[in-house]
Amino acid sequence: MKRAAGRMTAALVGVAALLGVVLVPSAQQTEATPWSDQELAAASTVTALNVPELLPNATPACVASGLLNLAPEVKIWWKLPPAAVAAGYTVANAEYGQIVNQGLLEPILSNLLSNVSTTTSGDGYVTTISGTLLANLLGGKKTLGIRLVYPGPATPAPSPDNRWRSDWLVANAEFGALSINNKCTIGTAPSY
Repeated sequence: MKRAAGRMTAALVGVAALLGVVLVPSAQQTEATPWSDQELAAASTVTALNVPELLPNATPACVASGLLNLAPEVKIWWKLPPAAVAAGYTVANAEYGQIVNQGLLEPILSNLLSNVSTTTSGDGYVTTISGTLLANLLGGKKTLGIRLVYPGPATPAPSPDNRWRSDWLVANAEFGALSINNKCTIGTAPSY
């Protein structure tokens, strides 16, 4: 009985396979087979815009000060590099930042920009950062930065501003307890 059931199953599988071969349509020729195009395409090279980074303009290039840390202040001396001046950049293209989240420099929000002032100093500028941006720094550290933003059109809100930016010119300020041994060092940090 088992043998008869096995033969019957084998016969059904064989018939199904034959029907599959017979019923499957053959490949049809399409209109695309003889088609060809003689037109050639060429790509152009795209290069990224390089926004020059700001240069320190004094020795020392930054100072952390404030009497007894009651009115802490950081001053950064900087200038536009010759390539930036030649390209038409001005102090109006400067963007100011601070470390606020996981060690990333982020632009200072407009409501805090009243604590940032920039004036001319010789062949460059001095930016003074004070007030609430430096509050509660008894014996603490603060990293502040300045960078150039390409003066082209900004992306309309609410999208983020996607203009090209230079690397940050960074001031790492350390305020000692009671303004003793305040330090400030200058460096650079990538924007992206």
